[in-house]
Amino acid sequence: MRRLPSGAAALAFASTIAFAGLATAAEEPGAPEVMQLPAVLINEVSTMGPNGPLDEAIEIINTTNEQVDLTNWVIKVYNQRNEVVQTIPLLDPLGAPITLAPANNVGSTMVLTGAEFSGTVSTPNVLPVRFLGAEGIPTQGGVAVFGSTAPTAFKIDGVAFSSPVSAAKEGVHAQPENQRTAQLAGSNTRNLLNQDTNNNQRDFSLQERTF
Repeated sequence: MRRLPSGAAALAFASTIAFAGLATAAEEPGAPEVMQLPAVLINEVSTMGPNGPLDEAIEIINTTNEQVDLTNWVIKVYNQRNEVVQTIPLLDPLGAPITLAPANNVGSTMVLTGAEFSGTVSTPNVLPVRFLGAEGIPTQGGVAVFGSTAPTAFKIDGVAFSSPVSAAKEGVHAQPENQRTAQLAGSNTRNLLNQDTNNNQRDFSLQERTF
């Protein structure tokens, strides 16, 4: 469920983003295009939070009117050098396959939560993850969803938080989090209409967490 920050939190986010810097003119996206949604989208990514660098989570969402079987699906986590630092099978905590419910139904989302996650998750599809390294999901890295573990697997959706992460990036990278947004429980959240224009800067913005 999407919500925008209000009051002091909204002002703090606006100030943080303004001083964090924007993409260069050469990277600016053009006019939005009408795109067909993939079956599953990355809906929200938090790379840090009030509890520190491992207070993090990834949410994916089924955008279709049909169930989606995630058997053999994985999420890959990238560092700023565009290297895969972790491959995570999308299974339940007991290792069983997960099926996402149709859009707008209970169970249409799945959330992967880090070791120090401080949020609250409403979906039944929750996977606690030991994200690797001191940073977990790299703040300047990225994440992407794949339909199999094969080296040639097609990327279903991805978001990057710096320009070099081309394996996850779509168009211009999204704005990375920082210590100020972490203390405000921020995250990179997909736009209100779940549009996917294949441009991370257009499709994501730093908002208050929805989980």
